[in-house]
Amino acid sequence: MKKFLLGIVFAAVLGTTAGWAINYVNYASLVGHFGPFTTDSDFQAADLVSTLPADTGDSSAKVNMLTAQVHDFGMMKPGDEGEHIFRIENVGTDNLLLRLGATTCKCTLGDLERESLAPGESTEVKLSWTVKDGGEPEFTQSAQILTNDPEKVAISLEITGRVVSDIDLVPATWSFGEVGTGEPFEITGKVYNFMDEKIRPGKPTFSSDELTEFSTFKIEEFTPTEEQDGIRGNALQGFKVTVKVRPGMRQGAVSQNFQLPFDRLDKEGNAVPLSEEATSLGGEVMLVRTTGKIVGLLGMIGARLSGAEGGGYLYDLTKLGKDGSLKAKAFVVLRGDERKTTELKIAEKVVPEGVIKATLGEPNDRGTMTLFPIEIELIRGKESIERLGTTKDDYGSIWIESDNIKITPMRIAIKFAIKGE
Repeated sequence: MKKFLLGIVFAAVLGTTAGWAINYVNYASLVGHFGPFTTDSDFQAADLVSTLPADTGDSSAKVNMLTAQVHDFGMMKPGDEGEHIFRIENVGTDNLLLRLGATTCKCTLGDLERESLAPGESTEVKLSWTVKDGGEPEFTQSAQILTNDPEKVAISLEITGRVVSDIDLVPATWSFGEVGTGEPFEITGKVYNFMDEKIRPGKPTFSSDELTEFSTFKIEEFTPTEEQDGIRGNALQGFKVTVKVRPGMRQGAVSQNFQLPFDRLDKEGNAVPLSEEATSLGGEVMLVRTTGKIVGLLGMIGARLSGAEGGGYLYDLTKLGKDGSLKAKAFVVLRGDERKTTELKIAEKVVPEGVIKATLGEPNDRGTMTLFPIEIELIRGKESIERLGTTKDDYGSIWIESDNIKITPMRIAIKFAIKGE
C-alpha cells in the first residue's frame, strides 16, 4: 500500500515538473521581448488583453495620455506612408514600466523611446502605416502598450483613415430620386482629384443617348479646403458637376453611367501624352453611376398595390369580403408644377360596369405632390364574379383622368373575386 501511495506522489511531481518545463520553453522567451507581436487574424488589439501583462503588483504607477488614443490619418492614397506620435506620461508615485504588446498585422509600432518612466516623466510611441493597394476603402488598426498601472494594464492606440484612389466621387452614386415625366430635374455631385498632377475635364456624356440628349452639363472647378470639404480638403482639385435634364424622358428606372473624359496636365498646363493602355481604351474617363426613376405625373400609394404590365397600377382586392366589407382605400398622387390647378376625375367607363365603384375625395397638398383619397367598392350581385388576372385582360379597370392635356390618364387594374347573393 505504501509503495502505491509513493507512486502516486512521484507521478504528480513528475507531471507538474514536465508541465512547468513545457510552459517555460514555449513562453519564457516572450516575457522579456520588447518588440511588436503581429498576427494574421482579423481581431483588433483593443479586443485583446495580453496573456503576459507587466507585473503590476502593488504599483502606484499611473498612466496619463498626453495625446488622444485614436488618430485619424484622413484620406490616403495607396503607397502613402503616415506616422503619428502618441505621448504617455506617468502621473503616479512609482516608476511606470512599459513594453510593446500586440499589434494588428497592417501597422508598425515603433520602439519605445523609454521603457521606464519616473513620476512626472513622459515618453513617445510612434505608430506608422503604409496604405496597401487593393485593400478596403477604410482602415482601422491598433496596437497595445503594456504597463504596470493596475488600472490600465494595456493601453490601446488606434489609427484610422480612408483609402482614396486618384479620383474620389461625392456621393459615390449620383441619384435624382423619383421625378415625373413632365418635370425637369437636376443631378449634382463633386469630383476630387488626388493625383500628383492636375486634370482638365473633357465633354461629359451619359451611357444613355436619350439622357445625354435631354441634359445640359456644367462643370465648375474649385480649390478644396479642409473647412469646406473636410477630409477631402487636401485634394489637388475639385469639380462641381451640375446636370440639368429637360422634361420628356420616358417613364421607367434609370441606371446609367455619367462619363467624364479628362486629360492629365504637366506643370505648364499642357496635356500629358496618354499611356499605351489608356490609348487602347480610347482615353481616360471617370465613370459615376447615376440612378433614379421617371414616373408619370399620376401615381398611387397604398396597401396591396403593385405595378401593372404596360403601366398603371394593379390593386389586389381578393381579400375583401371575408369580414363583410367590400371597400378599400388608397391615394392617387398628382405631381408637377400644375398640380394645384389640375382637377382629377374617375372616367365614366368602369369594367365590369355595375360591379366596381370608385370615388375620389378632396385633394390634400403635401409639398411636392397632391394626394387624392380614393375609395374603391365592390358591388355584390346575384352571380359570383372573378377577375383574377389569368390573362392580361382578366382584371377589372378604373381610369383616372384630368383636365390637363399634359397628364396621361392612369389605369388602375383591379384583381378581385366576389360571391353572388
